[in-house]
Amino acid sequence: MEIQERNLKQGFTLIELLVVVLIIGILASIALPQYQMAVTKAKVASILPIMRRWKDVLQEYKLQHGSYDDEEGNSPDAATLGVNWPSDWECWNDELTDCGNDYWDECIVNEDLTGNLYCEHMTSDGWFRIFMYQSDEPYDEDLRGMTLCGAQGTESHKICKALGGKLVDGRDNFYKL
Repeated sequence: MEIQERNLKQGFTLIELLVVVLIIGILASIALPQYQMAVTKAKVASILPIMRRWKDVLQEYKLQHGSYDDEEGNSPDAATLGVNWPSDWECWNDELTDCGNDYWDECIVNEDLTGNLYCEHMTSDGWFRIFMYQSDEPYDEDLRGMTLCGAQGTESHKICKALGGKLVDGRDNFYKL
């Protein structure tokens, strides 16, 4: 009888509980960055088909009209190009070529009438951008046709590398995806 009573009164010591909490904290600190990177990769993967569609219609427009701008020297709007952003996106101009959502702070279509596109996300120490280059500009010639991750800040460089990016020769902040 005495042995049974002693077993019922036993429990975990404070040290044992602290060790368990410490182990859980260590595991969480390892898992959280991996989870955040997986979310970032998913966000990038989801924007690529949308950007490719815009890039394709801009190329088609240039083939038909000889340039990336319309008769008035403006970027053709989404209606003219026959493409649009998903319904959860917000746009800041009438042409629907400067838009964003809850993750992407800004996506620019036909930047400077060159046919280039990028989507940008702000990080804790800078930003990263996913670029699609198709410009005929001489200074962009080495980037033409590439999908790139541009990085400003340590966190952004880690993201571009995690996406499988390899640094472009002579361009410290551009990773080819």
